[in-house]
Amino acid sequence: MLRLTILIYGQSGSGKEVFAQSIHNESSRRNKPFVVINCAALPESILESILFGYEAVTFTGAKAGGKAGLFELAHGGTVFLDEVSEMPLNTQSRFLRVLQEREVMRIGSDRPMPVDIRVIAATNKDIVKLTNLGDFREDLYFRLNVLKLDIPPLCKRKEDIEQLSKFFINYRSNELGITITQITNQAIAYLSSLDLPGNIRQLDNILERAIVLSSNGIIDQNLIQSVCDPFEEKKESKVMANPQQSYKAGISSFEKEAIEKALSSCNNNRKQTAEKLGISYPTLWRKMKLFEIG
Repeated sequence: MLRLTILIYGQSGSGKEVFAQSIHNESSRRNKPFVVINCAALPESILESILFGYEAVTFTGAKAGGKAGLFELAHGGTVFLDEVSEMPLNTQSRFLRVLQEREVMRIGSDRPMPVDIRVIAATNKDIVKLTNLGDFREDLYFRLNVLKLDIPPLCKRKEDIEQLSKFFINYRSNELGITITQITNQAIAYLSSLDLPGNIRQLDNILERAIVLSSNGIIDQNLIQSVCDPFEEKKESKVMANPQQSYKAGISSFEKEAIEKALSSCNNNRKQTAEKLGISYPTLWRKMKLFEIG
């Protein structure tokens, strides 16, 4: 099966993982595992054991019979290395061997095991600059950079906003159990006028808020304006006496209104309200106490 290595560049929130998943789904590996590894989220002390696995009784706390690493578990499929630029240099050396030899050696073992994996890596940083600084191995960069794909930020592809908005509205409304019948052209136009520095993730966030706060199943421009990030609202006036305080106030106001509307639609059933908002019951209780609701 094809195992061409791909390196994806894109700003945070631009959809790098979705793009990688799509490549996997359209490949001959589609029925095999798609394993996601966030190199920035895993502590360096356990990263190697997670990636490469370990033999029995390799270190204190290890599973008695040893454990397969994520590269082994992805055999036949695709490994997506998110934020690969954050991978520690020591781990980079071991990973380079995986790419070169297509072999994995568990920690504490002297027996390499062949693995058939396709690697897709992603980053929002300039890896060439990192190699020049000595923070990323040059030989690993060349191994990863077989096929380079650049995902432009959402502000550079405004024509995608309408289709993305309709997709997120359909997906999130089904997820939340809320009926949304329409997003107006004016709302789409307003969304297209925003900078959206958070890219697709920010667009999804705005629309999810609008879905929760919609009272008639229609998302119009006024609703979108009311739920946009305080950063966007303040950008128009260019005046912020206390930016941190204004931001927190905007977030608190939105949360309180969202909880009150959700409670009303659930006839004050707190368990159903928590489920509708996608939060735990204790979190809902704390928020209601904080905002003096009910």
